[in-house]
Amino acid sequence: VVMMSMDDYQALEETAYLLRSPKNVRRLLEAISGLESGKGKERALAE
Repeated sequence: VVMMSMDDYQALEETAYLLRSPKNVRRLLEAISGLESGKGKERALAE
């Protein structure tokens, strides 16, 4: 038995969903790598 908050469980489900596709995993890892190497762009949020 594992007990966790609903928010944590939903985050776990979302992560599993995003990592289900190998193509999506590659895209996410490339995006993270780009951000970590300073290639991100700061943008204003639309109201």
